Amino acid sequence: MRRYKALVDACGGFSSLLRNNPHLIIAGHRKNPRISKSVFDKAPLPTALFKDEALSVLRATPKDRRFDARYLLLRATKPTKPTKPTKPIHTFGFRMLNWVQVITTPTADTNGTCLLLHFDNKRYIFGNVTEGTQRAIVQRNIPIQKIEDIFLAGLVNWQNAGGLLGTILVLADTLAGKLESIRADNEERRKKGKAPRAGSDLVMPTLRIHGAENMTHLLATARRFIFRKGLPLSPHEVRNDPRSSEQSTSQPDWQDNNINVWYMPVHSTTSRSTTPRKRTHDEFVESTNGDKQRYPSPTYSSDNEEDRKLVDTVVTQMFNSDWNMDALIETTLHEAKLPAKLFVRNEKGHIQEYTGPLPESGQEVPDIPVLVRQPWPGAMVQSLPRTKPSNQSMCYIVKSHDMRGKFNSKAADELGVDKKERKLLVAGQNVAGKGGAVVTPEMVLGETVPGSGFALVDLPDASYIDAIVDRTEWSNPEIMKGVHVIFWNLGPGVVADPRLQDFMQKLSTVKHVVSSTDNCPNRLMLESVAAQSFKLRCIDRDRFPLPTYNNEVSLSNVPTTDVSPVYESSRIGKTVQFAPSYLHQDDKIVPFPDIEKMAREGLDENVLEMAQQARAKISDPEFLAKVEKVESDIPNRDAEIVTLGTGSALPSKYRNVSSTLVRVPGYGNYLFDCGENTLGQLRRVFGNDLPEILQDLKGIWISHLHADHHLGTASVIRAWHEETSQSNPSAKLLVASHVHMIDWLREYADIENYGFERLVTTVFHRYKPEQPRLKICDPRVFTEEETAAFGLKQIDACFVQHCFGALATVFTFPSGLKIAYSGDCRPSDGFIEIGKGTTVLIHESTFDDELRGDAVAKKHSTMSEAIDVGRKMGARRIMLTHFSQRYQKVPIMEENFEVRADAEGSEKAHLDEVILVAFDYMRVKLGDFRKAQAFLPALQKLFEDVQDESSN
Repeated sequence: MRRYKALVDACGGFSSLLRNNPHLIIAGHRKNPRISKSVFDKAPLPTALFKDEALSVLRATPKDRRFDARYLLLRATKPTKPTKPTKPIHTFGFRMLNWVQVITTPTADTNGTCLLLHFDNKRYIFGNVTEGTQRAIVQRNIPIQKIEDIFLAGLVNWQNAGGLLGTILVLADTLAGKLESIRADNEERRKKGKAPRAGSDLVMPTLRIHGAENMTHLLATARRFIFRKGLPLSPHEVRNDPRSSEQSTSQPDWQDNNINVWYMPVHSTTSRSTTPRKRTHDEFVESTNGDKQRYPSPTYSSDNEEDRKLVDTVVTQMFNSDWNMDALIETTLHEAKLPAKLFVRNEKGHIQEYTGPLPESGQEVPDIPVLVRQPWPGAMVQSLPRTKPSNQSMCYIVKSHDMRGKFNSKAADELGVDKKERKLLVAGQNVAGKGGAVVTPEMVLGETVPGSGFALVDLPDASYIDAIVDRTEWSNPEIMKGVHVIFWNLGPGVVADPRLQDFMQKLSTVKHVVSSTDNCPNRLMLESVAAQSFKLRCIDRDRFPLPTYNNEVSLSNVPTTDVSPVYESSRIGKTVQFAPSYLHQDDKIVPFPDIEKMAREGLDENVLEMAQQARAKISDPEFLAKVEKVESDIPNRDAEIVTLGTGSALPSKYRNVSSTLVRVPGYGNYLFDCGENTLGQLRRVFGNDLPEILQDLKGIWISHLHADHHLGTASVIRAWHEETSQSNPSAKLLVASHVHMIDWLREYADIENYGFERLVTTVFHRYKPEQPRLKICDPRVFTEEETAAFGLKQIDACFVQHCFGALATVFTFPSGLKIAYSGDCRPSDGFIEIGKGTTVLIHESTFDDELRGDAVAKKHSTMSEAIDVGRKMGARRIMLTHFSQRYQKVPIMEENFEVRADAEGSEKAHLDEVILVAFDYMRVKLGDFRKAQAFLPALQKLFEDVQDESSN
């Protein structure tokens, strides 16, 4: 009891421990001045006081100690049933088909190389999990239900691992769906009096992720927006070299029933700065409410193990907690963290929503008891321990287990082995034969078949070459026996280095397969959407460009037609079989798609005839004159909307996730949301003109923190940073969003210097207290100097009904141009209010009208609801996007050029209304909406037989 009291005192009481720790978001932060340094600073962790296995006791970091905390308590999820062991049950492997296949190579669609290792009972991912990887997997129709291990190669940065978070979510949902299907099937069998199917396992398997330093930290930065219940996730960072000069072993570093894996971490031999960006002590993000959101100083804990334990616990909570969204916790009105939905109990004790005044309204509000939803556990950790960029690149050697030779039944008969005991010989045990003679396995089993496999080497640049060629594994016969192929993931210029060429020639018995931005063509990885784009171009060539690609030139603009005598260039579908025999199956290589041939198949002549009629119509001088007259008052008619990603939730064959670029000549380029692989979509649309697009990028708006709306932000910022560092190093990039998005960008900057220090951030995190129903925030008004830099006069925003922190916005330009963007939401009165008189509304249209119930349940909008929002705003033009299916039909509005001269505002907007539906790669100028509208009948005819493909 004394020890317990001492702990509480050392922590300043549990109130101080839980409420003052800066890593935890707990309302009512109050510093306790009574606590001073004590002998507990270096005392052993008091883990014995807590018998709960789910409770982690961590020593407070120096930052925590400034807030009087001595220890940090984190509750992990309850221990789950053990899944498949990571150590093999059998010394020898099973006989089954075993091969490795190239899934991605460096292209605009997928910026790295990913391999799929196949066993009949399990799959593994090796290499880069870049943005676009999961979409490529969908395009190739690769089943992922059996993937339980991901081995990340190379550095931990967004270029190599930008698709990891999205892939984890897809795996989690796929596995959960599989288990639910098994449960439903077993329940049906139970009702019919049948036993469950043999082998039906209702335990969610553990997803293990192996990688270099900072991998777990990268996962933890996403704690506010990535979470799944019931997915045990086990990250394993390789922080130390398992075969350093001091010790060398042939034993694998990881193994399961199928494979042995040897980790090969390598570091650059040149000194790289690992110092985080300079913006530290006094940095802040500008709030629209006038206060400064100050970031913590970059204090680094000397107790790294405790920091890592905290980060590991956060990741566990992200994927395997027992959190219940409907659970409510009690606090008080003044203590509740706002904005949040508050509940109170009425006089009958029933729970109802609180609608009274809030403390920040300026009124005198009593501190009454209220109920709030229990926060997501991972999101309660306000800040992570600081880390630094690492130059460690992960490489691997992978081999299957040795397989026993075939059992010789004839020899066993001659030796008098009982048939019941033959399985013991197969298991490696001795048995008794004729006359009690000892029979050993070697007497009845054929020669052992050695395991076989490959190596995967990732070298970001030439400074890593010496480190990899000097590895002891290459000269270890036990490790290298059976290694038939080395897959090389190489940075620009590395493949031509004489040291690497010499090393490849020395290992001439091994096949070398090289994947690089120098030697892999920038081919189309996503042929389905490319073929669709060709069809759309056949209808309206001015609005639907073909995606830029080149089958003979790489992303680095290097010709790829030369053949090397030393290595083979990696190609999509390249397959190497290891069992039952070693074989290169080049017949599985995916040929370059013939997009025109794919598009022409099934292209109805009636559609082409309707398109020809539309072209004739929009070329008519009388039509053009009417357009000029009606639209003469629309500002910036040369402004262009480029819909880069128009799908919802997940990338599919035909639609990438959300992103829209608006180009306003004279002011700049602006991105509204930035879903995964937005940069790849920009490359496909603009090709060699991309540098100019990036140089003129002035702002990025992120509507909310759902993964499909912002996982491409870091790579776009980095591309802008690299492009402008030489041409315009003083340039700044505006990023506006909820405070948690800015927090994520700041935290990720500890892992990679991608240009965060050059951002100007604007945060919307609080709405005006005098308008609680509309939830409108104070506008961000730009000074004259800021307008010159960013092209904007004002940004308005309001909170909308979708998820925590979801925002809609209106960008206003000095010319009077107003662009309203909804993000994801139900129809919003606040959005209608700030969007009054908008020039163009870009609104989500996730569901067809007949699925309004789904829209309400999932907090999205239907097509008619989105159009109604535009009409209430008085929007002159409406672009619908964010579809849950391949094509959303829109009623074709009757053209109206008879706009009365005295019509103004919303009345004129309604008379002049033009509505379009968005497709990926679509480009339309404000002044061309009516031209695009003329092609709607042909588009509807094209897609009239298309079934819902949202499951893709």
